Amino acid sequence: MEKNNKKQAGKRSYGSQFLKKHSMNRRGDKAIYVRKEYHKRLSRIVQVIGGGNIPLYAYLDNILKHHFELFSEDIVADFYKMNKPLF
Repeated sequence: MEKNNKKQAGKRSYGSQFLKKHSMNRRGDKAIYVRKEYHKRLSRIVQVIGGGNIPLYAYLDNILKHHFELFSEDIVADFYKMNKPLF
């Protein structure tokens, strides 16, 4: 499954997949914390590949969307393994 999705993603450039315009028109209501080194990398990617045309929060949202699409079945399966029925 993962290889197949990577092949499909390979048909598009990284920028067209993750550094695209986004429906979010402002930051979300929650703050998140990332390692300083990751923040530097993410900011640099947005500046260089994205040409500064997409905010960092939209880039992160695109990455998370892709992650959940790739791993949703695994996440749900693990969730149900760990979440015991009430009755």
